[in-house]
Amino acid sequence: MTDREAMSLDEGVAMLLQKFKLEPSIIAGSPYADLHANDVGLLVMLRQPEKWSVRRIAQSLGAPITTISSALDRLESRGLVTRGHVAEDRRMVRIELSPAGHRLVTKIRSNQVEVCRSMLALLDPHDRESLIRLVSRLAKA
Repeated sequence: MTDREAMSLDEGVAMLLQKFKLEPSIIAGSPYADLHANDVGLLVMLRQPEKWSVRRIAQSLGAPITTISSALDRLESRGLVTRGHVAEDRRMVRIELSPAGHRLVTKIRSNQVEVCRSMLALLDPHDRESLIRLVSRLAKA
């Protein structure tokens, strides 16, 4: 791999982010509006049926517990997540999406799928298949 290849990929990704408005901070009026960039991924992750604690979230995202706690404070103050003690162990705090959080995540996921659909529509079926395969490979690496 060369620096030129890495720079070309970086430029291509940056252009995709701009063209398809994938950066949460630039999507005024979208489901991302007023969310911190890290909050979107956290909200989408909380949609998964897990028993989420601050520690488990931090491990899953590879982020410091303090960063996750700050994000949860922001999201809780907006009414998007709830925290509650676990009956079996009152020291444990369970994190869940609130009903408003579920509605927002549904909008976010719908928006993400539509953006992906518009990207894929620009490609022929073979290229679509290749792109999906390569992105999946990168995600699993």
